[in-house]
Amino acid sequence: MSTILNDFARGNMIIKPPLDPNSERADNIEFVNDLEKELLGRLNGKDKALFENIVNTYQEIIELTAIENRIHGYKLGVMMAAEVFVTGHE
Repeated sequence: MSTILNDFARGNMIIKPPLDPNSERADNIEFVNDLEKELLGRLNGKDKALFENIVNTYQEIIELTAIENRIHGYKLGVMMAAEVFVTGHE
């Protein structure tokens, strides 16, 4: 059963801004993609399958970590907002 917080964390409730093609992050993504293609071109058989499995599993870990971090950050924000309402403007 999906929750609102889980949908929010998975990006299903907001429009994600596009990746800036001039950003350092975009450069790093392109670099890693190029390295992956080069290595896949050099590997064969079981080694290629093993590397693809590593890449896919790592991507899943990254996605799950991002979801967990978004949920944690949202909860932290709610707790800070609650503190403001409870303690007033101290």
